[in-house]
Amino acid sequence: MVSSQGKKNKKKEIAKESFKTQKARQKLQKRLEMMDSQITREAMEKKTSEIHRWISRHADRRISLKNKAISLFDENQNAAEISAKIAKIAEQIQTEQLPE
Repeated sequence: MVSSQGKKNKKKEIAKESFKTQKARQKLQKRLEMMDSQITREAMEKKTSEIHRWISRHADRRISLKNKAISLFDENQNAAEISAKIAKIAEQIQTEQLPE
């Protein structure tokens, strides 16, 4: 049995990365660096204006929420329909013919 002190001194050796893994890691790092370099103030402003234009183009499809009551939980007033499988199980429970 190994003492607890022996466990602390023993370091876990990690296998060296394969060449394929190193290449994949380098490729991902380059891609992330390229993506990071593309995030600039100008790019953010351009994307913001694109989003605003998209919202204004689709304004006719928007639903006015001022006249609607919204709640996160509607106390099952709009429950989903019961699936055929669940309906079959419920029927079996009511007739007490459950499969063993």
